[in-house]
Amino acid sequence: MHGSRRRMHSRLAKISVIKGRFVACTIDSLARSLVCRWRSLARIIDPDLNLSTSPDFETICRVAAHLIRKQCVSAWLKARYPLVVIDELQDCRGDRLSIVQILSSCCHVIAAADEFQDLSSSSQNPAVEWLQRSGGKRTILTGNHRTHDRVLLQAANSLRSSLDCGDILGFGAISARNAGVAAASIARSLHWKWKKPNSAVILTPTGPRKSDWVKNVLCRLSSKPIKPKGVPTEIGPFLLKWEANTEDAKAEADAKLGDMSRGISLRDLEIKCSGDSGIFRDLCTWAARKFHVRGQTEFLESDVGTALDRILQSRRSFLPTGSFGVVRAMTIHQAKNREFDGVIVLWPFTVGGNIESQRRLLYNALTRAQKWAIVVVQDNPDPNKSRLARPPFSKVPKS
Repeated sequence: MHGSRRRMHSRLAKISVIKGRFVACTIDSLARSLVCRWRSLARIIDPDLNLSTSPDFETICRVAAHLIRKQCVSAWLKARYPLVVIDELQDCRGDRLSIVQILSSCCHVIAAADEFQDLSSSSQNPAVEWLQRSGGKRTILTGNHRTHDRVLLQAANSLRSSLDCGDILGFGAISARNAGVAAASIARSLHWKWKKPNSAVILTPTGPRKSDWVKNVLCRLSSKPIKPKGVPTEIGPFLLKWEANTEDAKAEADAKLGDMSRGISLRDLEIKCSGDSGIFRDLCTWAARKFHVRGQTEFLESDVGTALDRILQSRRSFLPTGSFGVVRAMTIHQAKNREFDGVIVLWPFTVGGNIESQRRLLYNALTRAQKWAIVVVQDNPDPNKSRLARPPFSKVPKS
């Protein structure tokens, strides 16, 4: 995961004895570099492998898992990377887990995994199972070292113990019967607690495409000023940035470019992408480079799609995630292994899964916070049916 990769890079860079002699990358990136370096062997394993197109990481990891079993490849890995440190191992499955398992037979591997932070399943985690029976030295890490805030620590511990956290959060668990109430609660928290740009994030289990309530809350915060109770002046509007995942960003890009079944010209591409400073600017740069090098003015739909995939992957891998003066918003899954001063959790009706999976989601959201966190719950208009009175909150109403 890129959040883990960024954090590991920043931490390892501070260790002076290493002197910068390390590589921080994702499992997918390692697999692709192996397949590219040993491409002749890789094509024997999969004759249809095409590394010139958009990366198909499922296929690449499958080929890499076979490659790494060969003695010449494992010997090269042992010489190249004698020490391998793996974070977030609980997210590795299938061929990715096989790569790690084979690495452990030829390199010295230090791996960290937390089954409770596996958001894809609440059943036994295969990576944790493998670690437990691997026979290596085990060290049990306890506690949340990201924060010293007593409320956050107690809430996290309660959720890990399959208990609820509503009473622990107290006024930090807020009932919101509509988007306006939710936006006012968030604005009030940002006013009193948001001390500097980039310090707060809005997290939600489901994004605005799947929850109208989340969409309306974000829209209300960014559209016009808000006058919350207890605040002497109007606040906002806030500059919000929704951090879309690669699939959502690709869908939005395809919608903007429209029908390209007959291809698209360089001129049409420049017109559709004019005024954009992000993905489409990079796409225009790609097309302009093709024109200057090859004189190409017409582009097939497949070529544009491949270029978009590479641009999105590159931006997600290497561009900084924060912007000055911007309140970021993203799903809880995207925030994994990242940290922020303050966390605002939007908890809509559309949260899926059983109570155990919901506790895991809420735990992962709250443990992103270093200083403070609030949870804003889309609630039932009937106070007697409040969601705060049910798990994972079970908050006892004040008499």
